[in-house]
Amino acid sequence: MASSKSAYINCPHCGSRMYTHGHVIFSALTKQLTAACRNPDCLFSAKVSVEISRQIQPSLQPKPEVTAALSR
Repeated sequence: MASSKSAYINCPHCGSRMYTHGHVIFSALTKQLTAACRNPDCLFSAKVSVEISRQIQPSLQPKPEVTAALSR
């Protein structure tokens, strides 16, 4: 079951929270962010993909192209 807490990204190396900056939009459903570790002893950075993969509640203002992509 999903948590109601805010989402964040942990560094896979040291476990610290990462911050995000910059993004590239690939589609209405997919974005790539740049994330960097806040731990000064680690400094890992990476590209992170974010994708809307499934709708839970349909929009009351649906865009046909988004609805079609989510129904595939």
